Amino acid sequence: MTIMTKKGHNTYFYLLYKVLLAFCSLEAMQILFHAANSHIFHLESFGEWAGMLWGNLVFGLATVCMVLLPFAVLMLLPIQARWKKWYRIITEVLYVVPVLFLLVARAADSAYYQYTYHMLSNEIFTYLGNSGPMDKMIPHFMVNYWYAFVFGILIIVAFFVVNHRIRLAKRNPNTVMTNELIGLASGLLLVWFLMRGGFGPFLQLEDAARYCQPKNIPLVGNSGYNIVRTLMRPQLEPHNYMSHSDALHLYNPENIPLAAKTAPVLDTTPDSLRTPPPNVVLIIVESFGQEYSGIYNHLPGADTRTPFLDSLARFSTVYQGRSNGKRSIEGITAINTGIPTWMYVPFVNCTYRNDNIQGIPTVLNRHGYHTAFFHGSHNGVMDFDKVCARIGYNEYLGKNEFEADPKSRPEDFDGVWGIYDEPFLQYVVRHTNTFRQPFLTTVFTVTSHDPFPLPDAYKECFPEGRHQILKCVEYMDNALRKFFDAARRQPWFSNTIFIITADHSGPGISPEYHGYDGWYRIPMVVFDARHPQGRVSQRIVQQTDLLPSIIDWLGFDDRTLAFGQSIMQSDRGWQIYFGNDYFCMVSNNPDNPAEHDITVISGQREYGKPEDLRFLKAVLQQYFERVIGNKLTAQ
Repeated sequence: MTIMTKKGHNTYFYLLYKVLLAFCSLEAMQILFHAANSHIFHLESFGEWAGMLWGNLVFGLATVCMVLLPFAVLMLLPIQARWKKWYRIITEVLYVVPVLFLLVARAADSAYYQYTYHMLSNEIFTYLGNSGPMDKMIPHFMVNYWYAFVFGILIIVAFFVVNHRIRLAKRNPNTVMTNELIGLASGLLLVWFLMRGGFGPFLQLEDAARYCQPKNIPLVGNSGYNIVRTLMRPQLEPHNYMSHSDALHLYNPENIPLAAKTAPVLDTTPDSLRTPPPNVVLIIVESFGQEYSGIYNHLPGADTRTPFLDSLARFSTVYQGRSNGKRSIEGITAINTGIPTWMYVPFVNCTYRNDNIQGIPTVLNRHGYHTAFFHGSHNGVMDFDKVCARIGYNEYLGKNEFEADPKSRPEDFDGVWGIYDEPFLQYVVRHTNTFRQPFLTTVFTVTSHDPFPLPDAYKECFPEGRHQILKCVEYMDNALRKFFDAARRQPWFSNTIFIITADHSGPGISPEYHGYDGWYRIPMVVFDARHPQGRVSQRIVQQTDLLPSIIDWLGFDDRTLAFGQSIMQSDRGWQIYFGNDYFCMVSNNPDNPAEHDITVISGQREYGKPEDLRFLKAVLQQYFERVIGNKLTAQ
């Protein structure tokens, strides 16, 4: 479209065309996002479809007006400089750059969302700074997620083509100033009205839940709005659901171990005859969902890829594992410290965290354990090395330490993220042999991560199946088999507790693994080499349960603060996670543990049983008070 140079054409039509172009371009990206992630979302009625469309209109216009406010102000100012070339260049930059930001963010989320189930937020700026070799990852993303790249480019090119045709000719210099001032006030009032989302309170992120179920919020909101709004508000906002005493009565995060609840028993056994404390080996598998394992997945036609883990489960206790987040930094922190991330910014990167967090290695160090964290990726990625130092690990061993090992080979590096699982797990066994007992060995694998590489020797061994992560899961399972084969030959094996879990679930494939109770399912397998026995428990065990549970398993009396509960002290489990501006609790039904109750809080909208809602609010209030107040150590 073109605005011709003639008397009567004005700035207001020009602004209208510009805003409409930005809005239509953003909506085109919304369609791309919906199409790319249609397997994740499910709109259950015509009413929800209608609500989603109306919500897109409200949030889309609010987003466009928010980022284009400086552009609109400069274009409406009644000054003659508006017609100068330098002024028009400035205003065009203030238009194009924010719109490009909105389009690129949404295009990126079209590919990225399926892994995190979170829209991009202000946390992305921290992530880009410490996420690893992005120079190697970006070309891969462009190829592997070509649909987001190609269609995103087409939409951006169309935006530039149309934008080039929107012209504003110089206006009559004799325009009445009163008309100009009225136009300025009216135009800014309209932009402000749309930006705030109407006549009601200023539009908030959680308001998207007014138009659809909270789990479908990403279909209403958009990535650009999410980034800008999370930059404009505190990382964590206090929620006073009830009095402090009422919240503490319903849930107290200060865990008292079994050993502290019973009278101490005098042990007269000579030191030479005492059974030494068991070692602990904690294996955290990258992006490992229950869906990929035969232990949990008995659906017809299921593509299970863990024959070794399935066999190990016959001698282990298998729980219904749940992660507390969808990003590695969230999972590693929750597992080791019992502190989840119930906000957009990972807890270890937020402004409230301190360096006195008590975790599994902190407690075990006090009891004479040697503690080590092994991670096959680049040293410093996601600041894991710093996090491990803060929570008490004696050693951090990453890609650098592996490559210094005499048995390492150049081909053990996958070319992007780090060391393939098989050689790295063998290195873990070799290095663990140098530890004094008892020890805590925590290992975090890397191979089952996008771009899902395999060593040349295995590329024809494991078929890809319905998703390329499956071949890496099968490779990882084979690497675990070889790890246990090597560990069984070591003198420490028979006195070791092995815990196998994940940092978070991987991409969901089957419909059964989408929704509130499907997105966060991870394995939770405990193999105690001292007493191998097979048992399947229906109890939900979330990552934050591991800290108090390990203390009980080892018989220590250390009090800890963790937003979970010991497996040995409660038969009913629950999991809480933070979605797209909503909180969700999945819990065992007290009458039938195999069934799960869902409780959701999103702004003023609430779903679930009254007693479950009250419990969830109590846990959240304790979290807000403790995190904001830096009271994260048990008294």
